[in-house]
Amino acid sequence: MVITTTSAPVMSSPEPVISPSVISTSSVSLEAVAPDNEIKPFVIGVTPRPVFVTVDEQGNLDGLDIALAKAIFAEAGMQISFQVYPWKRIVHLLENGEVDVALSASDSDQRREFAHFSSEAFRLGHNLLFTSKKNAALFDPNKGLSQLEGKSVRLGVQRGVAYSHEYDEMLKSEAFRRKLVVVDTPPRLVDLLLIDRVDAFLGSERDLHREIIKHDAEGQIVPVFYLMNDQEASSHIMFSKASVQTQWVEKVDEAMRTLKASGRYDEILSSF
Repeated sequence: MVITTTSAPVMSSPEPVISPSVISTSSVSLEAVAPDNEIKPFVIGVTPRPVFVTVDEQGNLDGLDIALAKAIFAEAGMQISFQVYPWKRIVHLLENGEVDVALSASDSDQRREFAHFSSEAFRLGHNLLFTSKKNAALFDPNKGLSQLEGKSVRLGVQRGVAYSHEYDEMLKSEAFRRKLVVVDTPPRLVDLLLIDRVDAFLGSERDLHREIIKHDAEGQIVPVFYLMNDQEASSHIMFSKASVQTQWVEKVDEAMRTLKASGRYDEILSSF
């Protein structure tokens, strides 16, 4: 299924096989310049997530991240298209230059080997540890993930997500990895906790709270502690070094500064 939402002409490109198969081209105005000087849009890989990226029955994309991206790249004078993939696939394609941009990405030394990052924060994305109300006493809210090293717990996590620097470091430990129950979607984390298949899970403050409400489980599942401070919780726009020149990264940073100074950024954030 291919979805086009722009009247601006763009160069056609081979359509990849994706799951779900959704492509949406935004209505921003100026073109990106490819190495061969052909005009084409920057390809932004997105993963459906409640609030941030949603797809309706007709395949139209919406959500906070989509609205922010359209405003930012329009301000920067850059044409974009959206393609839907699982997050882990987006990172792989961005490394190869088949995807140009990823939204709301955590900066890390490992990713900097193949990606540029905006210096401006795209948005705050706090992650927390959640557990059932009956198990809350098992966890100290004043300590981080390191407290799990001495506990026999089953920890639900989403595949390919970098929750915090501390989490990335703990992944180096085989003993910690054995505690993990890895799933593909946030709703599955809630499901597993409710049926006692995990003792706790990690997730985004905003979208996991929405999932808890959908499951009518506000009285059963509680947040325990944040995994990061505000600085670390700042997500960024990630650009492929294989396909995006640094001049475009600078344009995006400038566009974000302009939108934040004008108040338009906060307007978009408050509308979702």
